[in-house]
Amino acid sequence: MDSLDRRNFSTVLESAVSTQKKAEMDVDSQTEEQNHPSWNIELTGKLVTAVFGAAQWAKAHPSVRSMADRPVFCRYHYHEALDMMDGYIDSKLKETGLFGAYENYDEFSYLMQKIRANIVAFVQSLHAVADTCSHMLYYSLALDKLPSPLKERDICAKEVLKVMEQRRAAGNSEYDKICRLFRALTAGEDYKYLCALANTLKHRSVVRPALNEDFTDTRDEKWILFLESFSYAGEVFEKTNAREFMRKEHDRIQPLTVNIGVELNEVLQKLQP
Repeated sequence: MDSLDRRNFSTVLESAVSTQKKAEMDVDSQTEEQNHPSWNIELTGKLVTAVFGAAQWAKAHPSVRSMADRPVFCRYHYHEALDMMDGYIDSKLKETGLFGAYENYDEFSYLMQKIRANIVAFVQSLHAVADTCSHMLYYSLALDKLPSPLKERDICAKEVLKVMEQRRAAGNSEYDKICRLFRALTAGEDYKYLCALANTLKHRSVVRPALNEDFTDTRDEKWILFLESFSYAGEVFEKTNAREFMRKEHDRIQPLTVNIGVELNEVLQKLQP
């Protein structure tokens, strides 16, 4: 079972709208379930208000709220895409194979169109997490009140991390852990692929998924949905198993965002008068 399961969908949906305002994280269903921290968003609001005032929380709140929304969007689009694919395989292809799709090609073509739309929405929501997190940290920690604030268009992961690391270097040791967590959010080969894919989808072209069938019976999965290869910034990205990539990168990013939220509350606690 994929870790982006429907139990977690309902849990996060409830947490996003409940009075508790706690952002929950996924666990990888392929590993032993562990106790994970939860981020109390209601407490974040109280702490930002206590340290910096209600006007500062008014600036931070939209991005903090969005950090609870994004995981819900990702789960929704993940399941819309892959549940449709699995349903089609079970109802059509297990008897006829992929050649059966050509018996009603209009139906298959429309299915793939809907799957493309949901994968694009998933990728764009997941890619937006880092910059949304940047705005959350920038305003929750009142970094816009520093002598040389960033221009609004420059509030992004790279620049906000730089500002926080400057604060840490200046002797604010409470920034140490949150800097490390935030840097980890945008690290790794899968994140590099995510950025290249999201930017290609947004600015250049739709990277289409294609359904591949194994006729040799040597592969564990008979049908795999692959994202086609594409090039970005002079580099070629080879075709990729869509389900595997979406699950792995979501399950890497989501716990980090929760841990960043938890650590944000810790930093705010230390900054209280």
